[in-house]
Amino acid sequence: GCTPATITACWATPETFLANLGKSDFVHITDQYVQTSANLRYTVGGNAEVYFSPALPHTLVDADIQAVVHLVVSALGYQNGYNGIFHVFLPPGTDECFDSTYSQCYSPDNLSTFYYCAYHSSANFPDIGETLYSVEPAQDNFGCSVPPNGPQGQLADSTYNVLSHETIETITDPDGSAWWNTADNGLYGQEIADECSFLVFTPGGVYFNPSAFRLNGVKYAVQPEYSNIGHACKTAPSE
Repeated sequence: GCTPATITACWATPETFLANLGKSDFVHITDQYVQTSANLRYTVGGNAEVYFSPALPHTLVDADIQAVVHLVVSALGYQNGYNGIFHVFLPPGTDECFDSTYSQCYSPDNLSTFYYCAYHSSANFPDIGETLYSVEPAQDNFGCSVPPNGPQGQLADSTYNVLSHETIETITDPDGSAWWNTADNGLYGQEIADECSFLVFTPGGVYFNPSAFRLNGVKYAVQPEYSNIGHACKTAPSE
């Protein structure tokens, strides 16, 4: 598993990335969807480590993720509701499925059920109420990674590209009932990050194909987001 000493080797530094994302011009693409243009409105809170006893199962389901999120919010008193997002990072080698049918999963070791790289969702707990979260399995592998030789290295770029995707979709469509494509044009049901998630086919494999640009002065490889005002995929609101 991943310990505090090996977090960088597992996922790079997602907290630093989220801090730079929150200070960037890029995040202001969401202004049009959330009806505010305030700076520094997306800040990074704390973190927590959750251990399973006797051991972390090879495959988790969404109910397990919700149990982890509920534990962290209840024990540490973090802000939930629509003012908080909880990203659950899974160690490399851990699969995760929507439910116990195990039919739609993050499962790079089982291609017959491999359905997604990550997702965001929400839960309304009886005791603590509405809570937003994303599930962030290890991204630096077949089906979820970006090409090598990017600005932060393949592991970091792969992690941040998907983390940005899920973070911005959580902001703009927290419960699956806000901003998504309702047109009968082949994009029905897609959220603003889905519409701008591109692939590149190379002799070495198939990868996500993000753009390389700066967030708060630091260069990252991150996919653009769909601007409903500009009717195009953008890396800044003024493009």
